[in-house]
Amino acid sequence: MTLRPATACAALLLTASCSLQTLGATTGDLTLNAVFDDVQSLVTGHSVQISDVRVGTVTGIRLEGYRARVTMSILSAHRVPEGSTATVAKTSVLGENYVLLSPPPGKDLATGPYLKDGATVADTSVEPDIEQVTARAGPLIEALGAQDVNAVLDAAATAFSGQGADVNRLIRRTAQVTDAYAAARRDLATSIDSLARLGDDLAEGSAELDRLPGTLSAATERLAHGRRHVKKAVVALTRLAKEANLTVYPRHAARLRTLLRELEAVSSAMQRGKEDLKTLVARLQKFIDAPPITVNGQVLIYVWLKGLLPSVRDQPAPDRAEDFRLLLGPPR
Repeated sequence: MTLRPATACAALLLTASCSLQTLGATTGDLTLNAVFDDVQSLVTGHSVQISDVRVGTVTGIRLEGYRARVTMSILSAHRVPEGSTATVAKTSVLGENYVLLSPPPGKDLATGPYLKDGATVADTSVEPDIEQVTARAGPLIEALGAQDVNAVLDAAATAFSGQGADVNRLIRRTAQVTDAYAAARRDLATSIDSLARLGDDLAEGSAELDRLPGTLSAATERLAHGRRHVKKAVVALTRLAKEANLTVYPRHAARLRTLLRELEAVSSAMQRGKEDLKTLVARLQKFIDAPPITVNGQVLIYVWLKGLLPSVRDQPAPDRAEDFRLLLGPPR
């Protein structure tokens, strides 16, 4: 059977622009872009996957400066969260390349925000393929002889025999330590900057720091000197207290007891005579308050103190000594 020229040209154009993979490629209405340093053997029609599930297809690859810009068509049912990464990977050692979209760790995929149509994935990377690994390991393999390689492999097999779990655990711990250092990178940088500023401050005060040992030495000597004087003063005060206890107190204790007894007697006498004192004070106040009597311009004062000064007509002269003795005696 022969084809007409128009049909032949259409078939030729179709086979030139498409491969068997692109004929049934998965496409959608969401277009995303990503820029890579190297796309390896990635071509139009290769798949775009999320968690090993195909969600789209590479629809274009073009050079942008010295990097490769990849355009992807994604099914709208598979929304891609913001902050996702794009990696050029390979399905197997001899398999084809594909673009792996990885959502940010810990992100709830049920909530947004999501990348919009025409957005560009900023974080991209490329997984090395077997050719790159072999090219890098080639010089090392060539440097070693065949027997040396066998010896190294035998030694490694003997050393790691039965230690797979321990080796995996060691690798995980190493990764954890590396992540911890990466997370604390900003704090480490801040600490280093602070130490640098501290060094600058210490350098500015180097003259004062040089004088500091001499100042500390002088202060220590003064404290030691003052400590001796304080110790002497405490010893002298202790000796004075002992002398007072042994000499002053025994000598004057009897006199002090006598004074206390006399003071007690005086207090008792004053207690007993307080009523008589009150009467005497009342009579004196009455005398002071009495109006004066004047005759021919002269003041005549007649004092009648009952019990002390009797009447001129009716009573004999008072015995003042007996009255004061009664005043000091106990109340009746």
